[in-house]
Amino acid sequence: MNFGTIKSYIQKYPVGTGAVIVSIVMLGALSVRHLALAELQTVYDNAAAEGQRLDANVTHAGQLDEQLKALEEANKSISERLVNPSDLAMNLQHFYKLEADTGVKLLDTHPVDIRGAKSTGKGVYAPVQYAVTLQGGYMRTLTFLRRLEHGVFFSRIISGSCSQAQSAQDKEGSDTTMSLTVELLGRP
Repeated sequence: MNFGTIKSYIQKYPVGTGAVIVSIVMLGALSVRHLALAELQTVYDNAAAEGQRLDANVTHAGQLDEQLKALEEANKSISERLVNPSDLAMNLQHFYKLEADTGVKLLDTHPVDIRGAKSTGKGVYAPVQYAVTLQGGYMRTLTFLRRLEHGVFFSRIISGSCSQAQSAQDKEGSDTTMSLTVELLGRP
């Protein structure tokens, strides 16, 4: 095909030639648009996700003041329940008050030096360990444990052993002797 035959074909069929040219141009535009559509869809999806995130932030931002106050109150109540590791007399007084309240007899109560041992506490609070040995009736001993666990300070029983010994002085028939290692949560 040379240029002359193409020219004569165009002159002979002008409408058909125009339709072919328009079709070729339209197919080119459609393919360019299709390629750009996938890219635009990705941009749209990213913008929609960002919009949903911002909308959620705006929705939850209305409660930030109340949530901040609640967190401050929770931190204050936690701080009030922490022991001071260097205040030995006040910490031991906690155990003596439990002794008086529950009616058990404290045989031995002393702090355990855990500086050389690996700390079991996690986070920013310092564990303060005490070895406690007590004697009393079974129910009184359980009451001591309950009050220790749900008392003024945060506490955790690391280890314990319990034994029962016959005593002529006990009207219930037996005393329970318990040895505990108690960890109180302390200020750093």
